[in-house]
Amino acid sequence: MWVSTFFVWFIVYSVLGWVYESTYCTINERKWENRGFLYGPCCPIYGTGITAMLILWQYLTSNGMTLTWYQVFILSFLGSAVLEYTTHWALEKLFHAYWWDYSNMPFNLNGRICLPASILFGLGGLMVVYVLYEPTMEISADASPMLIEFLSLILCGILAADTAITVSALNRIARAASAINRSVNEHMDHFVAGAVERGEAAAQQLQERRDGAAQAIADAAGTVLDAGAAVSERIVQGIRSDDTALEGERERFAAELRDRLLGGMGHYVRAAARRVKGFSPLEHMKDVPGAEQFSKLMGDARAKHWPHNENKERKAA
Repeated sequence: MWVSTFFVWFIVYSVLGWVYESTYCTINERKWENRGFLYGPCCPIYGTGITAMLILWQYLTSNGMTLTWYQVFILSFLGSAVLEYTTHWALEKLFHAYWWDYSNMPFNLNGRICLPASILFGLGGLMVVYVLYEPTMEISADASPMLIEFLSLILCGILAADTAITVSALNRIARAASAINRSVNEHMDHFVAGAVERGEAAAQQLQERRDGAAQAIADAAGTVLDAGAAVSERIVQGIRSDDTALEGERERFAAELRDRLLGGMGHYVRAAARRVKGFSPLEHMKDVPGAEQFSKLMGDARAKHWPHNENKERKAA
């Protein structure tokens, strides 16, 4: 009996959760949003959370225990965070899909839960305890056990069919997505392999061109160096030729200068000799004692050493 009752609660609040979720998202997105995991109007996460809260509160009250409002809030806050994170993780692992994402919300954890949503679910826990609990318990107490059993069976069949159809469709979608992913990966592998081969070929061609250019530069540099060496040799030879010619000019100039100097010195020597030969002490030093004897000695010396050069000296003069 209680299992059937709990299951009916679960279905009822799953439908109400779908209504709330779809309405909120439709208003927020300004277009129709069919929320929920299943094809039918059902959000099991809402039914699970609310039913768990009703069962816990019933257990506490039946045992004479009560909680303050902030304890209810904290319990709902933490419980909703755990339930939401676990459900998101399980759906992601099973179907590789996301039914909600809080990545753009502040204080989120991996996009699965966030602080504003958990606070909202904490307030929802207060509503379940202080607003929904009493009417739910009264309706369940007044309902016929046979009716509860019948409703639970009908709703269980509908939920099972909806779940089977949804899971089958999601599996087909997952397989199709996996096939597409494999196909894309294979094409990308071929593309990358071809790109790598083309890149290696281009790199090899570039290396060959670079080596050829380097060899051409080296050959050109060798040619330039050879030409420079030849030009340098010619310049050196020209300088040597110029040095030889300059040395000849220098020698000719020195010989001419020597001849001129010697010729000039010879002229002055001859003129001085003529003055010496023509010097007469009696004419210039007649008042000096011994001038007559000195004049006679000079006359004898001229007669002895210079008589054969007098005619030549006259011609030269």
